[in-house]
Amino acid sequence: MLSKEHNQRYQKFSQLLHQLQQLITQENLELEKISAMKKEVQKFFEIQIMSLDNLELDRSIAFQVKSYLTEMHKELRLLYVDLTFLQASRNPQTTQKRLATIKDRLKILTGYCRNILSKTKLTQD
Repeated sequence: MLSKEHNQRYQKFSQLLHQLQQLITQENLELEKISAMKKEVQKFFEIQIMSLDNLELDRSIAFQVKSYLTEMHKELRLLYVDLTFLQASRNPQTTQKRLATIKDRLKILTGYCRNILSKTKLTQD
């Protein structure tokens, strides 16, 4: 089972991903805001998510969370590269391809958060 702290942090991380997704879907891309949100997502993941003590979780849950964290870390690194390339993009077709890839990565990351939150029950801490 997830502790209250785990639950709150994953919900907050999911909200940050959603905010980044909203910025990406705007008609007029605000690259400075996207860059700032990218940094916020990155910082939150590294400080708030990676620092969570998964040893307090049930073994089966801890194993699942660790697997998701590994995949989330990989997807986030790829997302950061795609966001960097998006900022450097000058060709509208390239920009559209990058946006599609970024949207897909955000859906995957949001899904991982949702799976962590939904497949485990909140303990009464």
